[in-house]
Parts: sequence; C-alpha cells; structure tokens
Amino acid sequence: MRRSVMRRIALLAAAVLAGGVAHVRAQQPDSAPRPASDTVIVLARKLIEEGNPHGRRILDSVLTASGPDDARYVEALYWRAATAAAAVDAERDYRRLLIEAPLSARAEDAMLQLAQLEQARGDRRAASDHMQRFLLTYPDNPARRRVSVSLVRLLFDQGLVARGCDALKLGRDAVPMENAELRNQLEFYAPRCVTLETAVAPSDSATTSDRDTTTQPMRAEGAANSAAKPRPSRGEAAARPRASAPSAASAASAAFYSVQVAAYDSKEAASRMARTLVSRGLQARVDGSVRPFRVRVGKYATRADAVKAAATLKSQGINGFITLVKSGS
Repeated sequence: MRRSVMRRIALLAAAVLAGGVAHVRAQQPDSAPRPASDTVIVLARKLIEEGNPHGRRILDSVLTASGPDDARYVEALYWRAATAAAAVDAERDYRRLLIEAPLSARAEDAMLQLAQLEQARGDRRAASDHMQRFLLTYPDNPARRRVSVSLVRLLFDQGLVARGCDALKLGRDAVPMENAELRNQLEFYAPRCVTLETAVAPSDSATTSDRDTTTQPMRAEGAANSAAKPRPSRGEAAARPRASAPSAASAASAAFYSVQVAAYDSKEAASRMARTLVSRGLQARVDGSVRPFRVRVGKYATRADAVKAAATLKSQGINGFITLVKSGS
C-alpha cells in the first residue's frame, strides 16, 4: 500500500516538472480563502495534513518548475504558506506572494491571512495597514464585513483617529443595516469622528487617510513678531517694491489629485506593483521616501478628473481612493 502511494507521488511530481497536469479553475464563487483546485496541489495538501513530508516536496517542485506568471506557481506558494508549520514561514511566503503576484486571485487571500498573522503576534500597525489595503483593493470579498470592524477597532486602539474614521466609512458600506451586531460595533466609534470632522478645515491639502492628527497654525506668534517690527514711513513704503502675489496657476500647480491603489511597508513591493501597473499602460508611480510607500496612478488638476480615472480603474479591476497630493510629496 505504501509503495503504491509513493509511486503515485513520484508520478505526479514528474508530471508537475514536465508541466503535464492542467490547472483546473474552481467552480464555486470566490471566498477567503478558496480551496485548491489543481490536482497536484490538492494531493500535496492532503499529504501535508497526514504528516507526510512528500507534500511539501511537491509544492517545492512546483515552485522550482514554474514562475509567478503561472497560476500553479501562485497556488503552490499560497498553500505552502497556508500549511506552514511555523508562523514565520507562513508570513514569509504570504509576503512573497504579494510581491511576486500582486494582481493574482490569491493575493487577496494572502493579504487577509497575513493581517491575521500580524494581529496574532501583536503587530497592530502592520495588521491594520494590510486590513485597510484589503478593504480598498477587494470590494467584493465577503470577508469585508468582519475585516472592516477589526480594522476600525485596531486603528482607534492605536489612536489613529483620522484613519479610523476613514475605515468607519468603509465599514458602513460593507456591513448591511440588518446586521445589527456589526453595525453597533462600528457606530460605537462614530462620536469621535464627528469631533474630527469639525476640527479639520476643508482647505487642508493633506489627505484624511494619511493624517492622524490635526494641527493649527500659530497665528499669535506671527502677530507678535509683526507687532515688534517698526512700521516703515510712507516714503519708505512707496520706494520698496511690492511682492507679487502668487498667481492662481502657480497655486494650482502646487498640488494635484491622484488615485491611490495600494500602500506597502516595503519600497521593493511598492515598486513592483507600480511596474506591473505601468506594464498595463497606466501612469503609476511610488510616492513617499519612508513607509508606507504609496502606489498612485495619475496626476489630475481637478477632483472630477480623478474621480473619472478611479472609475476607469475600477472597471479594470483596480480599486483605489482619491487623494490630494502636495507637489513634491
């Protein structure tokens, strides 16, 4: 019996290396996570669950014989992470999948699993970042309801009120009114957002999602310095050239709108995502010199133009949000 099992494993491993086993797509709708559908991956998982080391060897063989553009490679990498014996190994492969295949169907599963691992080990900042990316990137995933509640709680626990209020808006869209339990958990934080909205001026050029505190200019200090200086005489004032006020055109060029589609802790991951989008004909770039490194598309003079661009991106399966960017940031 054992010899026949070993023979079957050897034959299937050879088929993997030769590319002889076709990938079969799942018949059921997407969920998080979806079960494996490739027969080789299914066998490998079964062997791993039985404690047979040949299961991991099959997954390793798949990864060796294929690349990130192959659906079987993505499946093997995901399930090697999902069945890893140690959390550190699982996290490594989930991160690798997000870097190597950010637009694959398994990316949303990997992002959610990674967030759960980070939350389990107490890294609330990393977990909330991945949860927020999950909500913004995968609007149709059924896990959005519980993820949105977890994200709101994590952000407010960290004192990130502005980001928490943004997540609250996403949560209200994700959780239906009839789900009273989850809605009540979300609305618990609503009063803190009312206070924030009255404190933030509409002309503030920083985006709500990137701002965690609100500062007001120190007008009193400027007034004191102005009062301390002697006022020039009329003759001096007439002789002194007047400084020209900045034109409307130069003021407009100081900031622009963009569509943010992702944010990464790693610049390498952000750059890879941007290159993938550029290869699809999009004007993508990486903004920021420190984490999080934001992947943004386009530079638009008006918010209306950015909204149209975001709608076009959504029709292509790419979700994002509008952000007002200061020139040079």
